[in-house]
Order: sequence, then structure tokens, then C-alpha cells
Amino acid sequence: MVLNFLSQFAARRSFSEWLAIGGLCLCLAACSSGGPTVKEQTDLQVQVAASVNVNPDDWGRAAPIMVRVYELKSATAFESADFFTLQNDSKKALGDDVLAVDEFILRPGDKREIRRKSNQASAAIGVLAGYRDLGKSVWRDVYRLPTAPDASWYRAAIPDKKQKLVIRLDQRTVSITESE
Repeated sequence: MVLNFLSQFAARRSFSEWLAIGGLCLCLAACSSGGPTVKEQTDLQVQVAASVNVNPDDWGRAAPIMVRVYELKSATAFESADFFTLQNDSKKALGDDVLAVDEFILRPGDKREIRRKSNQASAAIGVLAGYRDLGKSVWRDVYRLPTAPDASWYRAAIPDKKQKLVIRLDQRTVSITESE
């Protein structure tokens, strides 16, 4: 009885219908395959702000400051390198850990914004600030990014939240915090 029903069902289908059903099954099988997982890119928004009294000279007058913002796979090499190694040859010191670098000079009171999609392998944001008196300054900071979720098909319609950070360049310290 069941075999009779299946043969009648198969007889009623045209070749194009069978082709469409087969294509649909193939697509569903491809979607469920266990290929390598791709991480989602995050919208990265970083505001860099220099205070009005940043990088003072011997008389207390504020001065411009060099800033480098690194997007890193791992923060280990960045945290262990000294200032001059990072300033003069960061490619050699950090190797493949560097995914992107932004460098600029800010005057006291200036702000700069960095906007881009983060690399899928990003694990941290590092900042290097060229203070005059390195011995009395905190010239480096690292912010560890949350683990990126696996890429999803629905993100085209429902974007993930943005990663908003603020880098503050104060008188003798640099810091990275999450922004609301």
C-alpha cells in the first residue's frame, strides 16, 4: 500500500520539480556542513581624546602627543615590548599579531575617531602614547575585546551591537575604557 502511494506520488512529479527538490536538499545539506567557523566582524568605534593638559613640559605647558592604536590578535607581545621597540619597529616586535595600526598626533584638547569593521581575528586593542617623560607616565594600555560570535545569516537584517571604546590621554596616563 505504501509502495503504491509512493509510486503514484513519484509519477505525478515532473523532472523540473524533482530538480528543484534535489537542489533544495543540497542547499540544506551545505548549510549544515561542519566547515570552518567564521567569526563575525564587529563595528569598532574608538574615540581618542587628549586632555587640555596632556604631555606637559618642564614648565607644565601641554604639548602635542603621538598616539598609535593597534588592533591585535594577541596582546602578549605588545604588553611585553618596551616603548622604543614599539615606536621604532613595531612590525618586528609584534609580528603577525598586528592586524591594523592607526597613528596620529593630537594637540591638547583634540579628539579623533576611528571607525571600521574589526578583523575577525581581533582579540585586543592596544594604545601607545608618546609622552615626554616616559619614566613618570603610563604610556601603554590594552583593552581585551569580547570573543566575536560566529557569523550568522540574520546579521544582515539585525546587526550586532557596536564595540564603542574611549581612549583618554590625560596629563601622564593613557587609558582605554568601554563607552556606553
